[in-house]
Amino acid sequence: MSRDLKAFLLSTGMIAGAIVLQSTLLRWVAVRGVIPDPGLIILVFVGIRRGSMTAQLSGFASGLVEDFLSLSPLGFHAFIRTVVGFLYGLTVGSIFVDPILMPVVLTLVATLIKALSSSLLVSFLAIPAEGFSVFTGPLWIEMGYNAVLAPFMFALLGTLKVFKPQNKDWI
Repeated sequence: MSRDLKAFLLSTGMIAGAIVLQSTLLRWVAVRGVIPDPGLIILVFVGIRRGSMTAQLSGFASGLVEDFLSLSPLGFHAFIRTVVGFLYGLTVGSIFVDPILMPVVLTLVATLIKALSSSLLVSFLAIPAEGFSVFTGPLWIEMGYNAVLAPFMFALLGTLKVFKPQNKDWI
């Protein structure tokens, strides 16, 4: 089995597992109905480590899982996660990721991209979503949750062999 296929299968499984965890157990830590998005953090990590193709495919497959678990139209989350995976995959090998600051910054930007793209989809597709606005309290709570969680998840994911860089020059 190729390294890319292993990375795709592992990342998709981890993101899908995080989405299931998010929709079940993480409801206990909800603040004003907002929970962290560990699947998004994993997707960001996969994108910057494995590139666009792996991140897009993992984002699409895990987004479909999220679509099946939510009341969203089929393809809503798949589209958002595919876009995030593609954008972060473009950065592979071009940024230095320190242990704390960059995971936080990358995750904050990814959360904003997720919020903006979902807002555009809701507007464009005329999906009835009452009270849905981009720059409101729930977005800031989710950004805070994700920012706190990101360094820990990046450190944990960095220990997996399949996500380590093959080229010794690139770190």
